[in-house]
Amino acid sequence: MSSTRIEQVNELIQQELGKIILENIEFEPGVLVTITHVSTSDTLENATVWISIFPEGKTGSSLETLNKEIGHLQKFLNRKLFLKFVPKIAFKVDTSEVYASEIEEVFKKIEE
Repeated sequence: MSSTRIEQVNELIQQELGKIILENIEFEPGVLVTITHVSTSDTLENATVWISIFPEGKTGSSLETLNKEIGHLQKFLNRKLFLKFVPKIAFKVDTSEVYASEIEEVFKKIEE
């Protein structure tokens, strides 16, 4: 499968799943869940959906909510995407923003 096709599928999943989550999943008040990117396998069988959760202290409960509803989310996604095979989704927490924030703090301390 061409990398351009995979990239298009990744973008499509990110857009559609983002809408589905926004419309159908309720998180605790003040919690913001964002899909940072999607990585689909070359065979289009699986897609890892990388998410960022703010505040960081709500990561566990928010991820648990998503995983509890993954069957419903997959059904909604299957109806929205016009693909022969819709990849099976799995959620992972994207910690790159947290890591970048920690590095920024170290640099601030070094400057002082």
